[in-house]
Amino acid sequence: MLVKEIMTRDVITVTQKTTLKELAKVINSNRINGAPVVDEIDGTLIGVITMTDLLRMLKHICFWDEIGARDNSQAGVLGVDIKDALLKEKDKAVVGAKMTKVVHTVEEDDSVDEVLAMMCRYNIHTIPVVKNHKVVGIIGATDIVNYCI
Repeated sequence: MLVKEIMTRDVITVTQKTTLKELAKVINSNRINGAPVVDEIDGTLIGVITMTDLLRMLKHICFWDEIGARDNSQAGVLGVDIKDALLKEKDKAVVGAKMTKVVHTVEEDDSVDEVLAMMCRYNIHTIPVVKNHKVVGIIGATDIVNYCI
């Protein structure tokens, strides 16, 4: 079985200028876990942004919030100023600053077995399908499970 036989062709993409707040809305309304990031001029794939990337940022904010809650008398010393900086960053942050730039991709004529091996090797669940560096589809773990079962 080839990737083109089971991939999703209508791919939701974002650009590096998309804000994280806009991204969260896209993820929520489309029930996806992330999106390929494409160049806004020529549409080439330049990265990927996932819920994991968003969670990493929120983890840092929560960490500094917990530190501040433990001892408010030492707030400046313990780094709550860092939390404030992270909160400001969150409000202004764009996808380009948080995306993963090294992206594993496949092509339409690759075998599903190759994709499965790649997913297991790199512990990823969704892989963009590209042709001439442009996203033409996406294949996820669910696609493979549905094919195999």
